[in-house]
Amino acid sequence: MNSIYHELDFGITCIDTQHMRDDFVAAYLIEDNGRIAFIDTGCYLSIPMLLGTLDAKNIPRENVDYIILTHIHLDHAGGAGELIKHLPNAKVFVHEYGANHLIDPSKLRAGVIGVYGELFFKQFLGDLIPIAEDKIIIAKGNDEIRLGNRILKFIDTPGHARHHICIWDEKSQGIFSGDTLGVSYREFDTPQGELIFPPTTPIQFDPKTWKTTINQLMQLQPKYAYLTHFNRIEFTQKSADMLIKHIDGFVKIAEQAQHEKNRHKVIKADLLNYLLNIANKHSVALDEAQQIKLFKGDLEICAQGLGIWLDCP
Repeated sequence: MNSIYHELDFGITCIDTQHMRDDFVAAYLIEDNGRIAFIDTGCYLSIPMLLGTLDAKNIPRENVDYIILTHIHLDHAGGAGELIKHLPNAKVFVHEYGANHLIDPSKLRAGVIGVYGELFFKQFLGDLIPIAEDKIIIAKGNDEIRLGNRILKFIDTPGHARHHICIWDEKSQGIFSGDTLGVSYREFDTPQGELIFPPTTPIQFDPKTWKTTINQLMQLQPKYAYLTHFNRIEFTQKSADMLIKHIDGFVKIAEQAQHEKNRHKVIKADLLNYLLNIANKHSVALDEAQQIKLFKGDLEICAQGLGIWLDCP
């Protein structure tokens, strides 16, 4: 294990983008027959980690053919505009609903600053660089691209966000899942396996559609999910059932708080209690203070996403 990246098999490297904390946000590098693809990029401030990984692995930057974005939330895709400046032969694949925001990121920037504030944007996200339209290719569901001797297939996967795609890698029997197959931090692993829960981020959370998407992905019978949050996990029907159960649990919390005067505060507190409870049942060894610290980054955005869903069901 390297301090910047985790070497996996099948020519896949998990890169720690160093956003917010260690082992929180991943980007992936795929190598096949000398050709390279990045899946997700992290934010603008993460790009030195991606370029440093290429340098550490002695990979020429002109060998990178693709930057594939699962969706355009800034912890996944905010660095794409900066990254492509360093990769002369690369093209960016993105869902059609995300493409215009890469060409002109002004609305995306304003939306993020509106939620988190300008200080957070500058300190933790850095910047948003527009991408030339001729560098962008629309990733349509069921389209396939070749990387070296392997085939990568795009799957339209709404639920977490309408503009979300997943990537099926036949060689590893794995799904590069962005946020569609949930969040699972390695600190919460126990002999019971991985703890998985849903990131209900603003603004397009759609629980019914999301559950349908998960069930469709399971028809591929994947061995692995390559999560943005964080790293590869074995992904089984038990994993899918856990994620669907917790989507329903989050929805129930939101519905119960719908008419509360301080609705956002109530949802956020109830989400924390819910997560601490499932961690306890999962036999997580961390003390409560450590758990709260690790869950903290998800509580605000999950509560916001649930609130928006209540107002625009």
